[in-house]
Amino acid sequence: MALVEAGMTSVAMPFGVLLAADEEMPLRYVEQAAAILAEMLDQDMDGVADDPAVAATLARRDVAWLAMPMDPERWEEEQLPRLMEDLGYDIIIPEWWMEVSGPELDGRGRAVMVEEVHHFMTQFGFSAVYPEVFGVDDWTSVLGRETDRARCSFWQHPENDCPGSPAEIPGDCSGPSCDAVEFYQQVAVMRAGMEPGWLGIGFPRDRSELEARLGEELRAAMDDPRFHQLQQPLSFAYPVDGARPRAIARVESP
Repeated sequence: MALVEAGMTSVAMPFGVLLAADEEMPLRYVEQAAAILAEMLDQDMDGVADDPAVAATLARRDVAWLAMPMDPERWEEEQLPRLMEDLGYDIIIPEWWMEVSGPELDGRGRAVMVEEVHHFMTQFGFSAVYPEVFGVDDWTSVLGRETDRARCSFWQHPENDCPGSPAEIPGDCSGPSCDAVEFYQQVAVMRAGMEPGWLGIGFPRDRSELEARLGEELRAAMDDPRFHQLQQPLSFAYPVDGARPRAIARVESP
């Protein structure tokens, strides 16, 4: 009811994980975001989540969910206040970041989807299930320590200051739940053979350079099959209709 009342009426739930979009969001964008989420959860695309514990944790929409709003003013003033009454923290994949220009998506929109879905999975999935490795509540995890080591060496978020390199845009991404999550998305996407949508200040420009800079502990964790981290480029072609975790449903307001 909250989604309908807020006009978030395009809904997908791959493996029970909630993704909801504004009624004006082109359906192709919703389908692609759902396919990316499903493929990240099921990289071999056999219809079974690679890590059931992570999938179950992400399915707790009272903790977090994915939203695809269209208008920033409507989102902040109308939709989000209503949705906060019933749902957890929102990771957004918004029109104003993707720059939606028509019914068909482009590379920019896809890159934004990959980034935000990966943020969601790291902060609310892997961090919760494997806190010693991917935890982002503090700097003590493997990921936290590597982010701390990389900061101002080969990683600087543009909202953060480094000696001799002040922030480039307003904001504050200095805490681990922001800085480590942002850093790790670029590491994971580049190591998987894809190109991140943007690169942090000083971040390596290719995988070989990144490999040379990354610490062995994080590389080992990412390559450990127990943790089901991205190992190859996404196909962007996970089927979105027919099978139970893949269906898209457009819910009409009464």
